[in-house]
Amino acid sequence: MNPSSSSNRKKKQWREEKERLLKMTLEERRKAYVRDVVPLNDIMSWREEMRSKSHGEGKLEASEKCPIKAAEDNSEEPVPTKRSLSQKVSLYRGDITLLEIDAIVNAEKDVSVP
Repeated sequence: MNPSSSSNRKKKQWREEKERLLKMTLEERRKAYVRDVVPLNDIMSWREEMRSKSHGEGKLEASEKCPIKAAEDNSEEPVPTKRSLSQKVSLYRGDITLLEIDAIVNAEKDVSVP
């Protein structure tokens, strides 16, 4: 078997699988999960978390959430608004491989000492 044809076949299979996954709805993808995941809208923004701690409450009401997450909960288009850093950042403690996201990027820079 030609190594080049094997490589081409794998690339074709990868492209077909990618297209299949991209066409799936969120609900279809969720049915295909093999373990429990943590949806992003279950994670409060830094601002939401600080407000809930200062009020001694749990999760905030939908009207108190940041506009982007509130829109995601209602399956509407997010309203573009200027948000502070505390509304954009979330702190998550746990296994990041369980987050319902498309990718995890390691931004570690290799520093070599001469």
